[in-house]
Parts: sequence; C-alpha cells; structure tokens
Amino acid sequence: MPMITARLTPGAFDDTAKAALARGLTAAACKAESMADTPKAWSQALVMFQDLAPGTFFVGAEPAESRVRGAFITYELSVGIIDAARKATFAADVQAAAEAAAAPGDGRRVVTSAVIWEVPEGQWAQLGAIWRLPEIAAAAEFGHLAAIARRAS
Repeated sequence: MPMITARLTPGAFDDTAKAALARGLTAAACKAESMADTPKAWSQALVMFQDLAPGTFFVGAEPAESRVRGAFITYELSVGIIDAARKATFAADVQAAAEAAAAPGDGRRVVTSAVIWEVPEGQWAQLGAIWRLPEIAAAAEFGHLAAIARRAS
C-alpha cells in the first residue's frame, strides 16, 4: 500500500501535469509492489503533492527553479514488500513518469529523486488500527506476497 509524497519545484507541473504525474507515480508504485491491476488495489495507493514556493529551491546554493523541474519523492511502504530489483525499477519508472508528465518544450531538465522508506512490521496505522502484512497484502491484492501473508497470519 504505497504512500507517496512528492515535493515539486515551483512551476514544475501544472494541474494537468500533476494528474498525469499522479497516475504515473501510482502505476510505478503498484508495479513495484506487484499490486493487482484493479480499482480496489489501486485505491490503496496514495499520492500527495507539495508545491514549493518560488524562491525556495536551490542547487549548489543557487536558485534553480528556472533551470530544473524537480519532483522529490518520499515513497513509504511496509518492509518486505519490494526487493532491490523492484526498487531500481521504481526509480526508473518515477523518472519516466515525471518526464512524460512535464510539458514539452519548457527547456528545463526534469529531475527526480526518491527516498524509499520501509516501515517496520507493526508500525503502519490506518483507519484506527495497526495494519500488518496480512491485512496490507489482502487490501492491495498482492500476488507475490500471498504465501508470506498466509504464513504470517
């Protein structure tokens, strides 16, 4: 059950581009987690945007919003859901999603960075309860974790 927060550099993505980016980030996370391609499973994926204000994005101590369209991602998920190969695929898919969502001809380079936070078992609370791997696997319809979820319950 991915939860993604994306901090966007000033003016990087308009509302239409944000909607496209949200779809791309959802697809990347659901693919990484091998979630079922169903509305129920995808409804478990959360994407939140935080737009940085003008004058708040710097690279090398220099204002950079006129040079870079950035999406800086924090991807939170339960520990044990994705391995190193899935993480690498997620990173590539995030960059591809940001490039696809960005308006062409803008001239600014599209840059992404993603921090993957794996939440330890028993530390994810949702809807007033602690969700453990069996509940998460059932809600997200994880195909590859079905055996793990059965063993854990």
